[in-house]
Amino acid sequence: MKIKEYALAILLYAFLGYLLTIFISHLVNFANTINNTLLVGGVVIFVGVILFGEITRRIAPFNQYKFSHPLKITCVASFILTVGVVLTAFSPL
Repeated sequence: MKIKEYALAILLYAFLGYLLTIFISHLVNFANTINNTLLVGGVVIFVGVILFGEITRRIAPFNQYKFSHPLKITCVASFILTVGVVLTAFSPL
């Protein structure tokens, strides 16, 4: 593996992780405006996350690798780390 592939994977999945936190923030704000927040808002958030996951899975060029491949592990770690840092440090929600 080249360093360029690892750098691309880290940047792409870090961006997607940040984009997910912004997307969830907007979905939560939208769900709070609905009358039955728990039921309808939960469905809206669930469908939004599923659609985001499907788009992320198709857009990433690394989906042909097995989950145990080092590049795929780097992608997942970058995504989880970015979401964790944004949610704990910056807290857009």
